[in-house]
Amino acid sequence: MKKTELLAYVDQIAPLCTEVSTLLWEHPETGGNERYSADLLRSVLKQQGFVIVNIPEVEHAFYAEYGAGAPVIAVLGEYDALPGLSQQCTTHRAPVSSGAPGQGCGHNLLGSGSLGAALALKKLLEENGTSGTVRYYACPEEELLSGKVRMIAQRAFDGCDAALSWHPMTANLTYDCGFLANTSMRFYFKGKTAHAAFSPHLGRSALDAVELMNVGANYLREHVTDKARIHYTTNSGGFPPNIVPDHADSWYFIRAPHMTDVQEIVARLCDVAKGAALMTGTTVEHKTISSCYELLPNQTMAELTRANMAAIPCPVYDAEELRFAQELADGLAPEQLAGDRLLYGTHEPIFSQVGDVALSQRSPLTGSSDSGDVSYLMPMNIFTTACAPLGVTVHTWQMAACAGHSIGQKGMLYAAKILAAVGYDLFTCPDKLQQAREDFAAASAARPYCPVTPD
Repeated sequence: MKKTELLAYVDQIAPLCTEVSTLLWEHPETGGNERYSADLLRSVLKQQGFVIVNIPEVEHAFYAEYGAGAPVIAVLGEYDALPGLSQQCTTHRAPVSSGAPGQGCGHNLLGSGSLGAALALKKLLEENGTSGTVRYYACPEEELLSGKVRMIAQRAFDGCDAALSWHPMTANLTYDCGFLANTSMRFYFKGKTAHAAFSPHLGRSALDAVELMNVGANYLREHVTDKARIHYTTNSGGFPPNIVPDHADSWYFIRAPHMTDVQEIVARLCDVAKGAALMTGTTVEHKTISSCYELLPNQTMAELTRANMAAIPCPVYDAEELRFAQELADGLAPEQLAGDRLLYGTHEPIFSQVGDVALSQRSPLTGSSDSGDVSYLMPMNIFTTACAPLGVTVHTWQMAACAGHSIGQKGMLYAAKILAAVGYDLFTCPDKLQQAREDFAAASAARPYCPVTPD
């Protein structure tokens, strides 16, 4: 089977991939609740001849396998939605159901595009009759930054030789590195209640401790590594002002380019929390909710992805799609749209070319993903395709609208072809897989993987 025939097969199964994408979009489920999504993907893959391997310890996680022998190529799929981002396929804010979840990160596209690639690689193995195994990994809870980490703990990825992944965005780019390492933590302060006017001297305010910790964290920002991020929200327990609150907590995300940076900041932040407790006469305990690594670079995988992306024609958009994109862009903040136009060097509503290395370096992936942990187990790369107009960002209702639109679906099918093409190279060119392994061995020796388990 030639690569051109493989790509043509993706076109043949496009209706199935689009149908699955639409069903996932119509049934958005937040992390930990993806029952419908997982059952749908499990059913489709089983019907297509894959053997399903469930992972009981991680609800709604499984992998589907076809073939026998080496190499074993993993294709990563996700499907969880985001709370509060329910959205119809319109250019104005219009929830399907107010307050309900929606596909604001496009994971319905991610899961379906990866599905298309896995089905295409199954076809390759059938046609060529060669040794090899393709696995589709159904990964829940990505937005909680925990699903793949929990799957790794259950050794679900054992035996894989390389992993393929992508993400819906607003540009067609391949990344040599990506994501920020991240640790999610909660700090619980305990004090003593008292009447705020009659006996304030008897109270020990946990809320004061939370506020002082946040002040200390804000001063800490100046003294951490470049590109680090510290975000927080607070919960005061809902006390009325005339009661000194005896409990309150903060929820922190600590991000940095490398996990070692994150761990250094976490240690200092814990000291800040202790100081806040000391100043207020309270006590503090902390709990790690989740933690995920940055992407471990693999030059061979990046070059394979970039070459295939350049060789496969970008999607072409019709007048209705361009109208939808323009209307959506018109509703964005002017500076938001102007920033993307300047960054990507185009005034077209949808990015319809392949970005070069320099552009990917100017537009880094500054979010976090548990896919980074998989890259510490085997050769892997990440790329993005244009699934929304310029100016749109993920985790917004605009992205949720595009995830159900043909604009998003065209980006999804383009990604399916790129994934399938890279998988084709890994299956048919052993020297390329070997080079990717050597890149991985060198990179992982310099940056060992020590997964951080939740408390």
